[in-house]
Amino acid sequence: MTQNTKNFEFNQYHLGLWYGAYRLIIATCLLLIFSLTYPQLNTDYRYPQLYFYVLICFVAIGCIQLLSLKKIRANIPQQLTLLFTVDVIALSLLTFALDGPNLHVSLLFVITIFAASLLLDAKKALIITLIAVISVIYQIFLGSIFDFSSLNNIGNSALLAFLFFVVYGSAQIVVRRFQLLENLNFSQSLELNRLQNLNRYILEQIELGYLVLDENCHIVLSNPAACMLLGIPPLYAYDKSPLYKIQPDLFELIKFEQLQDGERFQFESQLSRYHMHIEVQKLMVPHQTLTLLVLQDAGKLNQRVQQLKLAALGQLSASIAHEIRNPLAAIVQANELLLDSDLDQQNLLSQMISKQAQRIDRIIQDTLNMVRNRETHPAQIQLNQFIPQMIQEDLSDIIHQIRCSIQNKISITFDEAQFRQVLINLIRNAIRHNSPEHAQIELNIYSHESNVRIEVRDFGTGVASKDLSYLFQPFFSTEITGTGLGLYLSHSFCEANQAKLNYVEQKQGACFRIECLRVALN
Repeated sequence: MTQNTKNFEFNQYHLGLWYGAYRLIIATCLLLIFSLTYPQLNTDYRYPQLYFYVLICFVAIGCIQLLSLKKIRANIPQQLTLLFTVDVIALSLLTFALDGPNLHVSLLFVITIFAASLLLDAKKALIITLIAVISVIYQIFLGSIFDFSSLNNIGNSALLAFLFFVVYGSAQIVVRRFQLLENLNFSQSLELNRLQNLNRYILEQIELGYLVLDENCHIVLSNPAACMLLGIPPLYAYDKSPLYKIQPDLFELIKFEQLQDGERFQFESQLSRYHMHIEVQKLMVPHQTLTLLVLQDAGKLNQRVQQLKLAALGQLSASIAHEIRNPLAAIVQANELLLDSDLDQQNLLSQMISKQAQRIDRIIQDTLNMVRNRETHPAQIQLNQFIPQMIQEDLSDIIHQIRCSIQNKISITFDEAQFRQVLINLIRNAIRHNSPEHAQIELNIYSHESNVRIEVRDFGTGVASKDLSYLFQPFFSTEITGTGLGLYLSHSFCEANQAKLNYVEQKQGACFRIECLRVALN
């Protein structure tokens, strides 16, 4: 038996109890009304004794059926079928005793058929409806035999029979809608339960500890990693436990109202052997604010950082060794040929040695600039004043090869020294790769929405598609004499100043774009 079937039977049983109580109350009230009003309204009853005895039997049988339904929780559909059958027979006898359909009794008929359609399956509900129709229609023939039928009663009976079918059909539509909604709700509940189990499984498997606190500093959610790091027993998924009872050291350390989103701190407890690194995150959920504490073992975290540093150092050392090996090999070879060469060859070899030594020195300087963790000092830079001055001071040898276009009164926030170095790297790189047919490269500075775009464009061959993914990596260069650190440094400086350096593909040439936030002029 599926869970959905169990739920239906459970609902059917409780609704059946409510209906059983309702019919008992109605029968008792009708009996009391008849007893109190019969002397004054005796003319309204054609067969008062039949009406009286039917109500007494209806009350007695209603009590027996309600007790049976409550005490015997077996064969519920069969009990409900018998219950509705008794209702239809009793109501049809009451209608007969009243000399034809009555508004009040007809309404009880309609409620009975509607309830039967809700609590029974479609076939049984149809049978109850047909019994009700037959019990009403037969009174017409019985009345014609005893000569007390009238056209009014015939019309009322026919209308009531038609109403029974309408109620049955409407109830079946309602039942189908209810079943559809119940099935949808059940499937959604299963899916939600599956997702909760999956989330719980993920939380149990990860190494990070997660502790969620509500506004009263009670633990709403925790995972085994958090319990292990804090030295507390495992908590159930949905149990709310006060933090001051579970982990008093943590409760005393944190001032709950003062925790800020993104705050980090170190924590040690007498209950735990771990030294922890804790990060605070605020979770905004409906009607409350939760606080998420992300816990990590500080020892493992430091170990991981050292491993990353060693890996980065190894990669950097290998890259430096690879870059220095070529000019160093050229120097060694030139030195071996120097003694056996004539004067002209010696001068040529000396120049080669000097040039390769300068290349090694440039590699070392660029490497030092790359690894030096220089602090950034952002300042407001007014570009229409800064750019012409920078070109005049640092690029005077190629000033005639730069075509500059600047919108008036544009200002950004950037470290001035780093911004100068980025522009010098990009402009000299563009000059080197520019096409001989074009005498100038372009430096365009303009506003775009709330940002400022600084574009350096040449008209050379551009960057090959296969090289785009390596463009901003250290020691990548398409030139033999290049160190491959210029674009990497420029990209790093832009990130340090909350700007972006991107390569923009062109039909001809290459375009590097710096995009940063525009600052309003004072």
